[in-house]
Amino acid sequence: MAPVSDRRRFALAVVAVLAVALAARTITLYWSPYPATLDGIAYADQARDTLAAGAFPLAEFRADNIGWAGTLAVAAAVFDVRPITLAQPLVAVIGTASCLVGIALVRRLGAATGLSGRATTVAAVLSGFGLAVEGLYLRRTGVPDEEALALLLLPLLVVALDGTLTARRRTRRIAWLGAALPIMIVFPLTHTFSTLMAALSVTGLFVLRIADAPTRYRIGLGGLLVGGFWLYFAAYYEFARRTVLNVPYVGRVTGHPGLFLAWIVVLVVGLVWFRTASPRGRRAAFAGPVAVGFATVLVNTVVPVFPGTVPSPPGLVALLFALLVPVAFATASVPRLAGIDRAAVVLAALLAAPVVHAYFSLSASLTPEFFATVMRTQTFAHLSTLALAALTAGRLVDRGGRPSLGSVRFASPGVRGLAIVVLVAALLVTTPIAFVDLDTFTYPSTTTESEFAVATFAATEVPGAWSSDHVITRIAVHYYGRSGAIRPTAAWLRGGPPPDCPVVSLASWTETGAHFFPAAPATIEPDRYRAWIALEHQVYASGGYDPPVVTVPRTNTTAGC
Repeated sequence: MAPVSDRRRFALAVVAVLAVALAARTITLYWSPYPATLDGIAYADQARDTLAAGAFPLAEFRADNIGWAGTLAVAAAVFDVRPITLAQPLVAVIGTASCLVGIALVRRLGAATGLSGRATTVAAVLSGFGLAVEGLYLRRTGVPDEEALALLLLPLLVVALDGTLTARRRTRRIAWLGAALPIMIVFPLTHTFSTLMAALSVTGLFVLRIADAPTRYRIGLGGLLVGGFWLYFAAYYEFARRTVLNVPYVGRVTGHPGLFLAWIVVLVVGLVWFRTASPRGRRAAFAGPVAVGFATVLVNTVVPVFPGTVPSPPGLVALLFALLVPVAFATASVPRLAGIDRAAVVLAALLAAPVVHAYFSLSASLTPEFFATVMRTQTFAHLSTLALAALTAGRLVDRGGRPSLGSVRFASPGVRGLAIVVLVAALLVTTPIAFVDLDTFTYPSTTTESEFAVATFAATEVPGAWSSDHVITRIAVHYYGRSGAIRPTAAWLRGGPPPDCPVVSLASWTETGAHFFPAAPATIEPDRYRAWIALEHQVYASGGYDPPVVTVPRTNTTAGC
């Protein structure tokens, strides 16, 4: 047992990391009290309507809206706060909690791999710090939508299922099962895509545990739970499809069933092979797919890999390539995932699932839908990757170990310390990714007060049809149920005639461009924009980070929308 002073220092370090994580996820409140994602506005609307009606307005819902909208509605009722302003603080707490899960897993893995208490503490704290500030993970766990909740629930589900299969005492097995079942039930109600990631992860866990010890108990109960989970969410989505609920995403799998099954076979065979492969082979199994991912991002700066989608801004790519440092650290510790300790098996399952699904998406179709899928998929690999990177850092400070990065040895304590400083610096360099728009590389990437106000005006005061970009129209449709048209504005900014209807325009259209994500942004020359403004009737204008204007054609016609 660690001395009291060591446990106290560890506790203080964990509190400091969680404080950093919470601060990073609430910093958008400096710019705006509104959700830092457009989907968050839709959930705030659903939670508001749920509280007003005292029941879920299912006609407005997708099949996976119930979990997050219900969570937000309950929290808003408890704290007596409007959902639209509670969404961001609530998701900040949820995202911060996911960092704590990473700390717990790395602390256990460090102890299982023979690290000293000091080295294990360093690794655990550093893993939490990485999850707190690393830009891509911070982005997805700091915006109020259902994926942030899923990123917390997924590792908890895999841990609980592993406990169910491996606990020696019956009472503990029952306790773990009691924790796993509610999460399984909630997942399909929370996020369709994350449910699929959960199914792939628990399948990977089942394969690893059967490869470890194929007992009748593990095969029987594990097969029942994993197979039952697949059947349960498939049945739920089929039922939802036959009702008023919309079911997103599943068409991307059902449209390519043979390919999807082939990648599940790759998952199963790959994990079985991984257990017996050489350390070099295990590292290659991790580094190879990651290298292809970075190469894809690099190619996307020149020509969109998914035709019709936005190319990667060079500034964003530069920040992304800082992630090569934690990837290099993680590669050194990948062989440790072949162990049978719970943390190793859980992290291996959590890592294999997103890798397989990302390659399914790349091989299925190069369409905007799969572009969005790949972007979401990679987030699920970050917990395991940062855990492995932190474990390598722990090995570097372990005086009793043999610190190395693969075949590179670090004999000097000064060099080891410098390597860890470089890792921390690389993680911090990526932090701005969480706060920039991925298409224009501008900040703040949040729903500003001026944007929300002008969208409110357009949705409630402008009669008839109107037009704007992706941001304004989605605010209007998500919160007020009235959408503007995007196509007339997009055609105009790309060289066509101005829309012959009211237009909500923003000053940034002359600089960074209007947003049409996942398509590329479009700009208009400042002189052309000012000349157009001068010809129209201005019925609304305000300041803010990006001053908006609402104009109405002098001809008073809506034919162009």
